[in-house]
Amino acid sequence: MKEKVYLQGSIFDKESMQTKVKTSRISKAERLLGYMVGPGFVYLQYSTVNSLRELFFMDVIRINEVYGSPYTYMVLTVVTTICGLLFGFLINHITERTVCKAGRFRPYVLIGNLILAVSGLLLFWSPFTYGTKAHLVWLYAVCILYTSIAIPMFKLTDYVTSTSSRNLLERNSLTTLTNSVRVMIAGLFGAMIITGIIYPNILQKDLSGKSWAITIAVCSVACIISSFVQYYWTRERVTEENILVMADESGESVLNVPLKDQLRNLLHDKYYILSIVALIGATFYEAMQGGNSRVNMITYILGGNDENGLQLIYLIASMQPMAIGAVVVPILARKYSSRKILIISSILTLAGIAIAMINPYNFGIAVAGGLVFASGIFAVTNMNQVFSQQAYDHIEYRNGYRAEGTLATGIITTIITTLMMPLNAAYETGLSLAGYTAGMAQQPAAVNRWILFAYYGSYAIFAVMILMISIFFDLEPQMPKIHEELRRRARKAAEDRGEVYVSPEEKDRLEMEAAARELEENRIAELKEKCAKKGLNFEEENRKYLDKVAAKEAAKANKRKKKQI
Repeated sequence: MKEKVYLQGSIFDKESMQTKVKTSRISKAERLLGYMVGPGFVYLQYSTVNSLRELFFMDVIRINEVYGSPYTYMVLTVVTTICGLLFGFLINHITERTVCKAGRFRPYVLIGNLILAVSGLLLFWSPFTYGTKAHLVWLYAVCILYTSIAIPMFKLTDYVTSTSSRNLLERNSLTTLTNSVRVMIAGLFGAMIITGIIYPNILQKDLSGKSWAITIAVCSVACIISSFVQYYWTRERVTEENILVMADESGESVLNVPLKDQLRNLLHDKYYILSIVALIGATFYEAMQGGNSRVNMITYILGGNDENGLQLIYLIASMQPMAIGAVVVPILARKYSSRKILIISSILTLAGIAIAMINPYNFGIAVAGGLVFASGIFAVTNMNQVFSQQAYDHIEYRNGYRAEGTLATGIITTIITTLMMPLNAAYETGLSLAGYTAGMAQQPAAVNRWILFAYYGSYAIFAVMILMISIFFDLEPQMPKIHEELRRRARKAAEDRGEVYVSPEEKDRLEMEAAARELEENRIAELKEKCAKKGLNFEEENRKYLDKVAAKEAAKANKRKKKQI
């Protein structure tokens, strides 16, 4: 008896819900809409809610104070995390057994993004009065919806990127490109406009919460629109190919590897273990950073309470090199080893932190350290996903199936999340235990020390972890051999179906040639029409055009020749 599959015959199998991307290569439209515009403004919602949520809970709702315990927020976070663990098992089981034309992950990303937009707004708006039991129940329900359901589905975006292409450099480029846009959008709108301008001038003074809800509502609308842009302009090429190979080898398009074997395959893969270590490091720094450690660092360590302008100045200074990195790193990722980029970036991050810690209370030194620190931190925090992507390729090479979204993967990440659960809300709880009081211009020395550790210390620890992982993660040179074997299997599967296998590279070449032919045919037709209207000689005008093209090509060839000399 065949096991149940999901989404087969659903709305996501309808033609109207299929990707707009038809090319085998990563097209410009796909890169722009599917990996920049779409996920960029979805991430704006995610980052804005996360950056303001703790501030809203601690300073507006005053959740720990009004409910009489410094652990109220931590308990809320632990409960929602437990719910998230249970949902994590469910969503991994579902994606493992999903078969539909839209892919294994894209439909769930769309659903998750829409839930993210609505539930994110409901965190800042409630029909109940702050401090009442009804409001606390509301917060639990909405936090479960946002944290336990929406975010796990939102994070399946990483699997969409992982299955977008077999081309290692293209995939690395997409990974860093998406994260670059996230940094630029979250940096420009989230950090500079919302945190640097709106928060100190409007939100910080509004204890009613109305302006907070309006701010999130604007982001929610952008998130909903962008969710559909991302959905329609992405494509899971690797999933499409892998489903065909599995169907030919096992007779089914879904994974039928026993859970015990799945777990063994993952835990015996050196590169997957290293990618898990990177995940642990990322979870650690995200938890210790909290949603407002940067704001608190500027406010209390650098004197931002006395001069609100300092927030904007520091953000501009520290975000500038990060913005440059967001532009440069994707370019470097298409040309050079991601491993080398991560090693250099980790060293830069640690050097910047060392400079800042010479005197963290001095604004000039903090800015100088921030400039160096931000030059490396982009790649450290946003490019480490390449570890898991390459590990999944290696697992497919060894075992014949993609491990993204499988139940075994979900169990392992769930265990890690459970073990690290005490870190959830650690930053906010640490503030409360150290003596933090909302609204005070100055905080106790213990609070300041905690803020410094959370802001600089967590990044330093994570950078050291990425540096060490990069040294031992030596899979990249093996990727050409791995992808050649995966192509061989795809070729055999196509032959078994009685089809002629065309490699992705060959498809790219044929598509480019077809596009060039169509462009040339359109040019000739337009030129003939123009010549007929103006009484010009077509052969002569066409020769002029071809001579110009030849001259340009010759100039390019000479330029390349000079570079080689």
